Amino acid sequence: MSLIVLSKIKFSIAIIVICLFIPLVSSASDFKRTTTSHFAFYFDAGDERLAGSLIDRAEGMRREILEDLGFDFKGLTQVYIAPSPRKYQEIQPGGWVPSWSAGVAYPSLNLIILKSPRAIKRGHIDLEKVFRHEFTHIAVGRAFEGSEEVPRWLDEGLAMYESREWNFSRVSAITRAVLTDSLIPLSEITDRFPHEVTRAELAYVQSFYLVSFLVSKYGKDKFHQFIREYGSGTGLEEVLVRVYSFRRDELEERWKDYLKLRFSWIPLITSTTTLWFLVTIVFILGYMRKRRAKRQIFEQWEREDDDLWAD
Repeated sequence: MSLIVLSKIKFSIAIIVICLFIPLVSSASDFKRTTTSHFAFYFDAGDERLAGSLIDRAEGMRREILEDLGFDFKGLTQVYIAPSPRKYQEIQPGGWVPSWSAGVAYPSLNLIILKSPRAIKRGHIDLEKVFRHEFTHIAVGRAFEGSEEVPRWLDEGLAMYESREWNFSRVSAITRAVLTDSLIPLSEITDRFPHEVTRAELAYVQSFYLVSFLVSKYGKDKFHQFIREYGSGTGLEEVLVRVYSFRRDELEERWKDYLKLRFSWIPLITSTTTLWFLVTIVFILGYMRKRRAKRQIFEQWEREDDDLWAD
């Protein structure tokens, strides 16, 4: 490729990046700005208090996430907190995003856009959790910069893992999938997630447990090596063999065995029969405890009577 063609390509890329930032810059001129060692925060005056809380913890959360991933990267991450749904859409450099989203990450721009809790009419936003989720996307994107596209299960699994996004409904979803043998094949959540809501939710849950499996079963050192080598451009199959000594199909089998071992017993302890059995045990233990307490009182009275007659 000639230098002239290369220069034209670089110039075109620069123009595209500038154009992407035009909506962001023009719509965010009235934001306040606060910087830390690795972040520049932009927020509305009405969000100053909640932004301050996030700013105070941002560096610590960044450090925790990057320690889990086993690498660091340079550059100041821009973080915008949009005070309204309209402003949230206006400052998106790539155009419209789903209105239900609470945050968006742009790894190539090192940019995060969050929706202020004030902008939510129904429900609740945990701003720190959303920040952790989106910053993890930034970190993963920076780790894989210039290499093959990040697998969706790895990107979303890590984001959920780091943001501690968990609840009983997700445990229920993975348990049901394990017991009914309806887990989504790994090949179907590598490039994209399903559009259907229930299966999309299951894809997120599976991704979390796939990352959790690699970290808990084989340790953080191997996971760091996996991220480092995979991010450097080595193919997934080769990295798995080199780091974990198995291929992708074996990874899937081991992961499924892990899920079956972890979740197949949950219906046993949550069944009606089991619950009544546990209630009965608790009742019996309580009854025995009361009888023992009464017996101790009677024995104390007898000792007191013996002492009285001895006198």
